[in-house]
Amino acid sequence: MKLLFCLLMLCSFGAKAQTDLKFDKFLVDCEDKWIAIQIDSLQYYYGYVYMDNSAGLTFNLDGAFSINSASNYIKINVDKLKVRIAPNKVMAAEIPKDRYKELAITPVPDWLKFYRTDDQNIDRLFRWGHTYNKWGNAEKALKFLKMVKSKDKKYPGLDREFYYAYNGKKRELLASFYLGEALADVSEARQTNCELYKSLVFKQTNANELKQAEEMYYYAIKECIDETAKADMAYNIAFKYYKLLNKEKLQQWKNEVFRWIVPNDSYTERVEKMTSSLN
Repeated sequence: MKLLFCLLMLCSFGAKAQTDLKFDKFLVDCEDKWIAIQIDSLQYYYGYVYMDNSAGLTFNLDGAFSINSASNYIKINVDKLKVRIAPNKVMAAEIPKDRYKELAITPVPDWLKFYRTDDQNIDRLFRWGHTYNKWGNAEKALKFLKMVKSKDKKYPGLDREFYYAYNGKKRELLASFYLGEALADVSEARQTNCELYKSLVFKQTNANELKQAEEMYYYAIKECIDETAKADMAYNIAFKYYKLLNKEKLQQWKNEVFRWIVPNDSYTERVEKMTSSLN
């Protein structure tokens, strides 16, 4: 998978073969689309791009394919994985809908419902503003940040993102104002303590304070950038529901565990075993 990482982070190959794939889209413009990323002149990775409200723009690698002399897509099995999309210059191709059957994919993946929220969800709006700032598109960032501000002027990190956007547009007066607001906000100046959040969730689950634990988790994932810590919190809540024999809630929190990318992950394997044992 090092090659995929290289493709997403550093470089892009030009399309050399005669195909119906047009490599004309940056990944930031591929949300809710099945796309192909070129490996070489004959092979391609394919997957789905979606916005995770807390983790950002993500590429869900589903497989790979080659194109034979009859222009048919031939599936190649590779390990599935999620890749967080950082700003890059990779050009992707949207997979034509009439090719979905060849790859055994559906227009909307079944798993997307666990991550895709309403477009007016405030967390989603903020994540888009933050994402466009990272990609250097201040104009689009401001569109989403203003929508967040109309819903909650004190949303965590909002002043900071307004500063980045106005600074990107060379609006010095507004940039200085929002920089001052961000620096004055104690919640933005402090160091995020993921370990504290983990301890609180663990304590709450052990005390059967599951409503409080869930609320703490959803608050913590907005401020904590450590995906391992997020997976740990979700797993602790899932494990409690497993002990309570609550299949529906266990499934919900299994999905939360699965949303995070964790090196040498053991959480997903353990939560899979818990889910199987209750079926």
